[in-house]
Amino acid sequence: MQFIPYIISFMLVLSVSCYGVESTNKVHSSVNIENKANFEDAEFSLKINDIVMPYSVFSVFVMPNEAVEFEVLYAQSKRSYSFINDDSNASLADTNRWQWQAPKEPGLTQVIIESPDKKQRMTINVFVKVPADQVQGGKLKYYHIGHYPTPSQIKDSKHYIVPDGFVRVTPENENVKISPHFSLKEFVSKQRSKHPKYLFLQNKLLLKLEKIRKELTLENIPVKNMVVMSGYRTPYYNKAIGNVKLSRHVFGDAADIFIDNDGDYRMDDINNDGKHSIGDAHAMAAIVESLAKRESFKGLLGGLGVYGPKSHRGAFIHVDTRGFKARWVSK
Repeated sequence: MQFIPYIISFMLVLSVSCYGVESTNKVHSSVNIENKANFEDAEFSLKINDIVMPYSVFSVFVMPNEAVEFEVLYAQSKRSYSFINDDSNASLADTNRWQWQAPKEPGLTQVIIESPDKKQRMTINVFVKVPADQVQGGKLKYYHIGHYPTPSQIKDSKHYIVPDGFVRVTPENENVKISPHFSLKEFVSKQRSKHPKYLFLQNKLLLKLEKIRKELTLENIPVKNMVVMSGYRTPYYNKAIGNVKLSRHVFGDAADIFIDNDGDYRMDDINNDGKHSIGDAHAMAAIVESLAKRESFKGLLGGLGVYGPKSHRGAFIHVDTRGFKARWVSK
């Protein structure tokens, strides 16, 4: 699997804007962060192929035997960091830079990067995928995948990544953290099925969700629980619910999300108007729109949809990383 390059900046450029309204630049007053658990950045950053991330826990999705490069950025010590993994081979390419080969069999392994004083470490959960060529008749084992279009059948195919493989999801790994605030099972297609299930997910979606979550907190919107109402969808399930054929969910870089701190599986009243309405989704979307104006967010640009509540669900927003801006509102 090739990773799409982009740059993640870790300087917080604080500004306020309104979704769908011309914004004026306004600097935040100082923010007193009491719950530091919301900000689980590591003391250093790690480059994994072309992805840069600052979190103490993250994930990558690779093919069997795939070569992966890990490099410590912004090292806090002149001494060498440690690369720890029990399942495959790693060689030191340079100081704090390693070439590593993934195991030949699908499954889960961990790569740990540890600081010289052993006080800081990053845990990277590496999921080795089942190759897509094992899908037969639209099924992987007994799990319905459906059929993906070929690149020649997709207009502007450069904006779509057809899966080269799928993560095998089991009761043993579904609760594994794939970023500081999200676990593997939250992104699995909602179709009814026994385990094992299979998933295709892009790392940049996780980076986007984590940045949105942090920005919401900085804007004084509490985020104890950000619900992924819909993450990955197999083409089989996407067709069954009547969604568009080239939905971003099918390509593993989209999520429908809302804030649910009280546990009722409905969007909270985050705009504090005393109602549960599309206004809450607009308020959440405004934060995403403010991020989209920043240079540091350029590599995570994508769709932003606002959806009002229905009888069977509350309001939510859709975000994806298609590579260009798309905006819509559905009442």
